Amino acid sequence: MFCHRRMSAQDRRKRIHKRHVLIIAACILLTVAVIGGTYCITTILLQRTKSAHTAHIASSPTNPKSTSNLFTASTGDPTEEGAAFEVRKINLTGYKARFPNLYAREKVGQWKNVGNKTVYLTFDDGPSALTPKLLDVLKKYHVKATFFLTNQPGQKNDIHYIRDIYEAGSTCAVHSACHNYKKIYASVDAFLDDFNEMHQIIQQQTDGHCAPFYRFPGGSNNPRMSASIHKAIIQEMMRRGFFFYDWDVDSKDAMGAASGRAIYDNVIRGMQRGGGVVLMHNAGTKKATLSEVGNIIQYGIKNGYTFKAMDGTLDPSMYSFSNQTFIPLLKNNPNFKLSDKHEARFASLLGLSPASSFTSRVSSASSDRKNN
Repeated sequence: MFCHRRMSAQDRRKRIHKRHVLIIAACILLTVAVIGGTYCITTILLQRTKSAHTAHIASSPTNPKSTSNLFTASTGDPTEEGAAFEVRKINLTGYKARFPNLYAREKVGQWKNVGNKTVYLTFDDGPSALTPKLLDVLKKYHVKATFFLTNQPGQKNDIHYIRDIYEAGSTCAVHSACHNYKKIYASVDAFLDDFNEMHQIIQQQTDGHCAPFYRFPGGSNNPRMSASIHKAIIQEMMRRGFFFYDWDVDSKDAMGAASGRAIYDNVIRGMQRGGGVVLMHNAGTKKATLSEVGNIIQYGIKNGYTFKAMDGTLDPSMYSFSNQTFIPLLKNNPNFKLSDKHEARFASLLGLSPASSFTSRVSSASSDRKNN
């Protein structure tokens, strides 16, 4: 005779506990399965969408990319699909193989002539403790400027002002990290080391909008450079898509100008002679310069001048101290082309005859008219 054994309270609790454990385990497994399935399905759909988008681009007859903003944030590889900049990046050796992300994002194409009574105020050696006050002066007169920036030891606490310059609408470009002539002009490698350091700082402070041009410390004709290093630096920087601006109006605030009045007079005389790119400085010691910027702008406004920040479209040959080296390197370079006016002026350096240069410009103008 079968006898039913009565289950104790302890056994019942154990059975209930075991049942709860099994239910929880089943829920966990079910949740994992749902999440895993959802992830797989989402991944497959994203891959199909990406493939379809890539196929659409490849099948499109044209894939235009605007070159109007030369300061587009760079992904670091100008050879990616759609990039307008043209450069060879394979089988490189020596300094050409260094800093593989140090390339301009877009090619310039043909530079423009300077506008009538157009002035570009440029400030070297900033940022400094004077930068906020200088930005206030520019803001007061609704003027944008161009800053060629450095990272010298005394600027440690001022580097964050680069972002203020950028957010104010002025242009941020490389001058030098250390500004030590002996160090940076020792070799092309040394110049690239210094340039890359400053370029990275500006990129970080401006969300990737460092200008594609720079200014040589001391100017492009600095005697601390040997002729061979001078040419090699310009050539390598152009290969990477970077070009330089010197100046044609010197405020002499770096040397020679003993007072704010002298700085003002030097700039105004240069503007009256037709100069367009004004050299000034924004180092922490340049209080006399700061005191005259507003006066210079007021004179310009009253006399019909327009002040602009450089955007990379202005023909640098008009302000270069090194055209004998710079211009021949433009020949057959797809990323740069002199303005019509200066292509004719420097035809011999480009290996062109004046007649062929004129014919080329007329043909180009005729083509433009037909296309418009």
